[in-house]
Amino acid sequence: MHVRAIVNPNSSNGRTRAAWPGIAAALDEAIGPLETVFTDSPMAATERTREALADGVDLVIAVGGDGTVNEVVNGFFAPPVDPAEDDTGDVPLRPEAELAVLTSGTGGDFRKTFEFAPDIAGQIQHIARGTTRTIDVGRIDYTDHHGHPRARYFINIASFGLSGLVSATVNKARFTKRISGKFAFLMAAVRATIGYKMPRVHLQVDDHPPLELGVNTAAICNGRYFGGGMHMAPNAHPDDGWFDVVVMHDMSTLDLLRDPNAIYRGTHIQNPKVLSLRGRRICASPLPGPDALLDVDGETPGRLPATFTIIPSVLKFRC
Repeated sequence: MHVRAIVNPNSSNGRTRAAWPGIAAALDEAIGPLETVFTDSPMAATERTREALADGVDLVIAVGGDGTVNEVVNGFFAPPVDPAEDDTGDVPLRPEAELAVLTSGTGGDFRKTFEFAPDIAGQIQHIARGTTRTIDVGRIDYTDHHGHPRARYFINIASFGLSGLVSATVNKARFTKRISGKFAFLMAAVRATIGYKMPRVHLQVDDHPPLELGVNTAAICNGRYFGGGMHMAPNAHPDDGWFDVVVMHDMSTLDLLRDPNAIYRGTHIQNPKVLSLRGRRICASPLPGPDALLDVDGETPGRLPATFTIIPSVLKFRC
């Protein structure tokens, strides 16, 4: 099997760079020879993945945080185009190729849905066992920070509202990341919550009646966890052809801070101000007022309006 690791050496506050020789040796012993490519700029992992697939690589291992995984997933596809201009669909560049993840980053949330071991050695054993399942991928068509239409794919959770502010804060953090990913996200959440200006949003989920809500956080979920361990969508399955849509709406600062651990337990969905739906296509448009910022697998590419579309059973994943 032709294997290539796409490695973000700056993940985990740069610790991945120092640890990589030992990780590479352990991977080589567990699965055989592999090639290594390091990323050196934003979205470089996407281009390195497309190059790997063009070279006939059978297994691409994304090494880094959730943002690195997102970039690698985008590399499994050609740059998305407007469906009105091209109706060929969102098809992988090399459908037989597989994705594996080796989490070494701040959040590490995608692996939690599959109950992967948190340590590198345990994750390597998951990869070595070679169990493969076909999972869904999400596509988001959105507006970037300059007001231009853009599109990208996501594998875990795309959201908007308070979560967008939190991720932007975490991505700029230095000290809190050194303690732990959960601590970094928790501190960012507290900071973002205080003084949060709630956007109002028009939300359409498939053919359900449209909603107009004040949004704290609305999450379009393929996986279950985000934000450094927040159990946002306890019932989500990344291979069922559906998004779980979880909307925390019209909550005051006191509501959010009354039980901050509820979202880590997954019991927040019992709150009457939390709406849970399932859908395949979700359209979200801002109403007059503050912008609703996006968080896409831990990255912050833009804001609403946005459309989220599920692409079922499209990616082979080592789990």
